[in-house]
Amino acid sequence: MKILHFEYYIAVVEHRSFTKASAYLHISQPSLTAAIKKLEAEVGYKLLTRSTKEIKITERGILFYQYAKEIVHKYQQTVEQMYDLNYSNTPKIKVGILESASKWVSAVITQHKGHYTDQHYMIREILTTELIAQAITNYDVHIALSNEQLIHDDIISLPLYTEDYILTAPNDTFNNKRSVNLSELPLILPNDSFQVRKHLNDYFLRHNIRPHIVLEVDRFETALNYVHERVGYAVIPKIYYQSHNASHLNAISIRPNISRTIYINYHKKRKHSTRVLSLIDGFIKYWDFGALQKT
Repeated sequence: MKILHFEYYIAVVEHRSFTKASAYLHISQPSLTAAIKKLEAEVGYKLLTRSTKEIKITERGILFYQYAKEIVHKYQQTVEQMYDLNYSNTPKIKVGILESASKWVSAVITQHKGHYTDQHYMIREILTTELIAQAITNYDVHIALSNEQLIHDDIISLPLYTEDYILTAPNDTFNNKRSVNLSELPLILPNDSFQVRKHLNDYFLRHNIRPHIVLEVDRFETALNYVHERVGYAVIPKIYYQSHNASHLNAISIRPNISRTIYINYHKKRKHSTRVLSLIDGFIKYWDFGALQKT
Protein backbone atom coordinates (compact mmCIF):
# COMPACT_ATOMS: atom_id res chain seq x y z
CA MET A 1 0.00 0.00 0.00
CA LYS A 2 1.14 3.53 -0.76
CA ILE A 3 0.74 6.58 1.45
CA LEU A 4 -0.37 8.42 -1.68
CA HIS A 5 -3.34 6.08 -2.07
CA PHE A 6 -4.34 6.72 1.55
CA GLU A 7 -4.28 10.45 0.79
CA TYR A 8 -6.43 9.85 -2.29
CA TYR A 9 -8.98 7.89 -0.27
CA ILE A 10 -9.12 10.55 2.45
CA ALA A 11 -9.79 13.21 -0.19
CA VAL A 12 -12.62 11.18 -1.74
CA VAL A 13 -14.27 10.65 1.65
CA GLU A 14 -13.95 14.28 2.71
CA HIS A 15 -15.19 15.67 -0.60
CA ARG A 16 -17.85 12.96 -1.04
CA SER A 17 -17.13 13.06 -4.75
CA PHE A 18 -14.54 11.65 -7.14
CA THR A 19 -14.90 14.74 -9.32
CA LYS A 20 -14.25 17.20 -6.48
CA ALA A 21 -11.48 15.04 -4.98
CA SER A 22 -9.66 14.72 -8.31
CA ALA A 23 -9.82 18.51 -8.79
CA TYR A 24 -8.49 19.00 -5.25
CA LEU A 25 -5.67 16.49 -5.82
CA HIS A 26 -4.90 17.80 -9.33
CA ILE A 27 -5.13 14.36 -10.93
CA SER A 28 -7.53 12.92 -13.50
CA GLN A 29 -10.70 11.25 -12.30
CA PRO A 30 -9.89 7.91 -14.05
CA SER A 31 -6.49 7.83 -12.28
CA LEU A 32 -8.16 8.50 -8.92
CA THR A 33 -10.79 5.83 -9.52
CA ALA A 34 -8.11 3.30 -10.48
CA ALA A 35 -6.09 4.11 -7.34
CA ILE A 36 -9.11 3.57 -5.06
CA LYS A 37 -9.96 0.28 -6.79
CA LYS A 38 -6.37 -0.88 -6.32
CA LEU A 39 -6.55 0.08 -2.64
CA GLU A 40 -9.77 -1.91 -2.22
CA ALA A 41 -8.16 -4.90 -3.92
CA GLU A 42 -5.19 -4.73 -1.55
CA VAL A 43 -7.30 -4.56 1.63
CA GLY A 44 -9.76 -7.16 0.33
CA TYR A 45 -13.05 -5.34 0.94
CA LYS A 46 -15.16 -2.49 -0.40
CA LEU A 47 -14.44 0.96 0.99
CA LEU A 48 -17.02 2.84 -1.08
CA THR A 49 -20.20 2.10 -2.97
CA ARG A 50 -20.72 4.17 -6.09
CA SER A 51 -23.81 5.31 -7.95
CA THR A 52 -24.43 7.87 -10.67
CA LYS A 53 -25.47 10.47 -8.10
CA GLU A 54 -23.27 9.94 -5.05
CA ILE A 55 -20.78 7.79 -3.23
CA LYS A 56 -21.42 6.11 0.10
CA ILE A 57 -18.82 4.96 2.60
CA THR A 58 -19.12 1.38 3.81
CA GLU A 59 -18.89 0.58 7.51
CA ARG A 60 -15.39 -0.81 6.98
CA GLY A 61 -14.62 2.22 4.85
CA ILE A 62 -15.38 4.53 7.80
CA LEU A 63 -12.96 2.64 10.04
CA PHE A 64 -10.37 2.53 7.28
CA TYR A 65 -10.71 6.32 6.84
CA GLN A 66 -9.91 6.85 10.53
CA TYR A 67 -6.86 4.57 10.34
CA ALA A 68 -5.73 6.21 7.10
CA LYS A 69 -5.90 9.67 8.69
CA GLU A 70 -3.72 8.52 11.59
CA ILE A 71 -1.20 6.88 9.26
CA VAL A 72 -0.93 9.93 6.97
CA HIS A 73 -0.54 12.29 9.93
CA LYS A 74 2.18 10.10 11.42
CA TYR A 75 3.93 9.84 8.05
CA GLN A 76 3.87 13.61 7.55
CA GLN A 77 5.15 14.16 11.06
CA THR A 78 7.99 11.67 10.57
CA VAL A 79 9.03 13.18 7.23
CA GLU A 80 9.04 16.64 8.77
CA GLN A 81 11.18 15.46 11.67
CA MET A 82 13.68 13.94 9.23
CA TYR A 83 13.92 17.26 7.37
CA ASP A 84 14.38 19.03 10.70
CA LEU A 85 17.55 17.02 11.23
CA ASN A 86 19.12 19.15 8.49
CA TYR A 87 19.14 22.00 11.00
CA SER A 88 19.71 20.26 14.32
CA ASN A 89 19.84 16.83 15.93
CA THR A 90 16.41 17.34 17.49
CA PRO A 91 13.05 18.05 15.79
CA LYS A 92 11.85 21.63 16.17
CA ILE A 93 9.01 22.45 18.52
CA LYS A 94 6.21 24.32 16.77
CA VAL A 95 4.10 26.77 18.73
CA GLY A 96 1.06 28.71 17.56
CA ILE A 97 0.67 31.99 19.44
CA LEU A 98 -1.47 35.11 19.58
CA GLU A 99 0.13 38.47 18.83
CA SER A 100 -0.75 39.70 22.32
CA ALA A 101 1.13 36.81 23.97
CA SER A 102 4.45 37.20 22.14
CA LYS A 103 6.28 38.97 24.99
CA TRP A 104 5.61 36.47 27.76
CA VAL A 105 5.93 33.49 25.39
CA SER A 106 9.46 34.66 24.55
CA ALA A 107 10.29 34.57 28.27
CA VAL A 108 9.09 30.96 28.57
CA ILE A 109 10.92 29.91 25.39
CA THR A 110 14.13 31.51 26.64
CA GLN A 111 13.87 29.64 29.94
CA HIS A 112 13.11 26.36 28.12
CA LYS A 113 16.08 26.81 25.79
CA GLY A 114 18.28 27.28 28.84
CA HIS A 115 17.55 23.63 29.69
CA TYR A 116 17.72 22.37 26.07
CA THR A 117 20.40 24.47 24.41
CA ASP A 118 20.28 22.56 21.10
CA GLN A 119 16.51 22.93 20.71
CA HIS A 120 15.09 24.67 17.61
CA TYR A 121 11.67 26.36 17.70
CA MET A 122 9.16 27.61 15.15
CA ILE A 123 6.73 30.29 16.32
CA ARG A 124 3.76 31.30 14.17
CA GLU A 125 0.68 33.41 14.76
CA ILE A 126 -2.66 31.64 14.30
CA LEU A 127 -5.61 33.94 14.76
CA THR A 128 -8.86 31.98 14.51
CA THR A 129 -10.11 29.07 16.59
CA GLU A 130 -10.88 27.08 13.43
CA LEU A 131 -7.31 27.40 12.13
CA ILE A 132 -5.87 26.66 15.59
CA ALA A 133 -7.86 23.43 15.88
CA GLN A 134 -6.88 22.47 12.35
CA ALA A 135 -3.19 23.13 13.01
CA ILE A 136 -3.25 20.95 16.13
CA THR A 137 -5.17 18.03 14.63
CA ASN A 138 -3.06 18.12 11.45
CA TYR A 139 0.12 18.02 13.58
CA ASP A 140 1.22 21.37 12.14
CA VAL A 141 1.94 22.63 15.68
CA HIS A 142 2.64 20.94 19.00
CA ILE A 143 1.14 23.70 21.16
CA ALA A 144 -1.19 26.60 20.40
CA LEU A 145 -2.66 29.48 22.36
CA SER A 146 -6.23 30.65 21.83
CA ASN A 147 -8.58 33.27 23.26
CA GLU A 148 -11.49 30.81 23.27
CA GLN A 149 -11.66 27.30 24.66
CA LEU A 150 -11.38 24.72 21.88
CA ILE A 151 -14.11 22.10 22.05
CA HIS A 152 -12.74 19.10 20.17
CA ASP A 153 -12.53 15.39 21.01
CA ASP A 154 -8.80 15.26 20.19
CA ILE A 155 -7.69 18.52 21.85
CA ILE A 156 -6.90 19.36 25.46
CA SER A 157 -7.76 23.04 26.07
CA LEU A 158 -6.72 24.47 29.46
CA PRO A 159 -7.20 28.03 30.79
CA LEU A 160 -3.93 29.88 31.46
CA TYR A 161 -5.00 33.35 32.57
CA THR A 162 -7.70 35.98 32.28
CA GLU A 163 -6.94 39.54 31.23
CA ASP A 164 -8.88 42.76 30.76
CA TYR A 165 -9.14 44.74 27.58
CA ILE A 166 -7.95 48.33 27.99
CA LEU A 167 -8.11 51.55 26.00
CA THR A 168 -4.82 53.02 24.79
CA ALA A 169 -4.47 56.75 24.23
CA PRO A 170 -1.67 59.34 23.90
CA ASN A 171 -0.12 60.28 27.23
CA ASP A 172 -1.64 63.76 27.30
CA THR A 173 -5.25 62.57 27.00
CA PHE A 174 -7.60 61.39 29.77
CA ASN A 175 -5.02 62.62 32.30
CA ASN A 176 -7.37 62.62 35.27
CA LYS A 177 -9.43 59.59 34.32
CA ARG A 178 -8.82 56.11 35.62
CA SER A 179 -11.55 54.59 33.47
CA VAL A 180 -13.67 55.47 30.43
CA ASN A 181 -16.84 54.41 28.65
CA LEU A 182 -16.36 53.55 24.98
CA SER A 183 -19.47 55.38 23.77
CA GLU A 184 -18.75 58.05 21.13
CA LEU A 185 -14.95 57.63 21.28
CA PRO A 186 -13.16 57.28 17.90
CA LEU A 187 -12.07 53.64 18.06
CA ILE A 188 -9.44 51.58 16.27
CA LEU A 189 -10.55 47.94 16.33
CA PRO A 190 -9.48 44.58 14.88
CA ASN A 191 -11.14 43.46 11.65
CA ASP A 192 -14.38 41.47 11.80
CA SER A 193 -12.67 38.14 11.06
CA PHE A 194 -10.77 38.08 14.38
CA GLN A 195 -12.01 36.59 17.64
CA VAL A 196 -11.11 39.77 19.54
CA ARG A 197 -13.53 41.74 17.37
CA LYS A 198 -16.25 39.20 18.13
CA HIS A 199 -15.61 39.73 21.86
CA LEU A 200 -15.93 43.49 21.38
CA ASN A 201 -19.04 43.23 19.20
CA ASP A 202 -20.72 41.09 21.88
CA TYR A 203 -19.73 43.68 24.49
CA PHE A 204 -21.16 46.56 22.45
CA LEU A 205 -24.40 44.65 21.93
CA ARG A 206 -24.79 43.76 25.63
CA HIS A 207 -24.24 47.36 26.75
CA ASN A 208 -26.20 48.99 23.94
CA ILE A 209 -23.14 50.84 22.60
CA ARG A 210 -22.98 51.96 19.00
CA PRO A 211 -19.19 52.18 18.45
CA HIS A 212 -17.68 55.03 16.48
CA ILE A 213 -15.11 53.04 14.48
CA VAL A 214 -12.58 55.14 12.58
CA LEU A 215 -10.17 52.36 11.58
CA GLU A 216 -10.07 48.54 11.38
CA VAL A 217 -6.73 46.72 11.37
CA ASP A 218 -5.24 43.21 11.35
CA ARG A 219 -2.69 43.67 14.14
CA PHE A 220 -2.46 45.39 17.52
CA GLU A 221 0.92 46.77 16.47
CA THR A 222 -0.75 48.59 13.57
CA ALA A 223 -3.51 49.88 15.84
CA LEU A 224 -0.99 51.40 18.27
CA ASN A 225 0.88 53.09 15.43
CA TYR A 226 -2.31 54.98 14.61
CA VAL A 227 -2.89 55.81 18.28
CA HIS A 228 0.56 57.42 18.30
CA GLU A 229 -0.58 59.43 15.26
CA ARG A 230 -3.77 60.46 17.14
CA VAL A 231 -6.14 58.90 14.63
CA GLY A 232 -8.17 57.28 17.42
CA TYR A 233 -8.02 55.08 20.52
CA ALA A 234 -7.25 51.36 20.36
CA VAL A 235 -8.82 48.63 22.46
CA ILE A 236 -6.16 46.01 23.20
CA PRO A 237 -5.56 43.16 25.68
CA LYS A 238 -3.85 44.35 28.87
CA ILE A 239 -0.89 41.99 28.50
CA TYR A 240 -0.06 43.41 25.07
CA TYR A 241 0.32 46.85 26.68
CA GLN A 242 3.69 45.60 27.99
CA SER A 243 5.09 45.54 24.46
CA HIS A 244 7.47 48.26 23.29
CA ASN A 245 4.82 49.35 20.77
CA ALA A 246 2.75 50.74 23.66
CA SER A 247 5.51 52.98 25.05
CA HIS A 248 4.44 56.60 25.64
CA LEU A 249 0.77 55.63 25.60
CA ASN A 250 -1.74 55.69 28.46
CA ALA A 251 -3.55 52.51 29.48
CA ILE A 252 -7.07 53.29 30.70
CA SER A 253 -9.54 50.84 32.20
CA ILE A 254 -12.81 50.32 30.37
CA ARG A 255 -16.10 50.52 32.26
CA PRO A 256 -18.10 48.35 32.26
CA ASN A 257 -15.25 45.87 32.33
CA ILE A 258 -14.48 43.54 29.40
CA SER A 259 -12.12 40.57 29.69
CA ARG A 260 -11.06 37.34 28.01
CA THR A 261 -9.38 34.05 28.96
CA ILE A 262 -6.32 32.67 27.18
CA TYR A 263 -6.08 28.89 26.73
CA ILE A 264 -3.21 26.52 26.01
CA ASN A 265 -4.11 23.74 23.57
CA TYR A 266 -2.42 20.53 22.46
CA HIS A 267 -3.32 17.18 20.90
CA LYS A 268 -4.73 14.68 23.36
CA LYS A 269 -3.62 11.57 21.43
CA ARG A 270 -0.29 12.72 20.01
CA LYS A 271 2.80 11.18 21.62
CA HIS A 272 4.67 14.31 22.67
CA SER A 273 8.39 14.28 23.40
CA THR A 274 9.74 15.09 26.86
CA ARG A 275 10.83 18.48 25.55
CA VAL A 276 7.36 19.39 24.26
CA LEU A 277 5.77 18.30 27.54
CA SER A 278 8.36 20.37 29.39
CA LEU A 279 7.43 23.44 27.34
CA ILE A 280 3.71 22.89 27.98
CA ASP A 281 4.51 22.67 31.68
CA GLY A 282 6.58 25.86 31.41
CA PHE A 283 3.65 27.78 29.92
CA ILE A 284 1.31 26.59 32.67
CA LYS A 285 3.76 27.25 35.52
CA TYR A 286 4.53 30.75 34.23
CA TRP A 287 0.96 31.73 35.09
CA ASP A 288 0.53 29.44 38.08
CA PHE A 289 3.31 31.37 39.78
CA GLY A 290 1.41 34.63 39.48
CA ALA A 291 3.13 36.09 36.45
CA LEU A 292 0.16 38.36 35.81
CA GLN A 293 0.66 40.10 39.12
CA LYS A 294 4.40 40.46 38.51
CA THR A 295 4.07 42.08 35.07
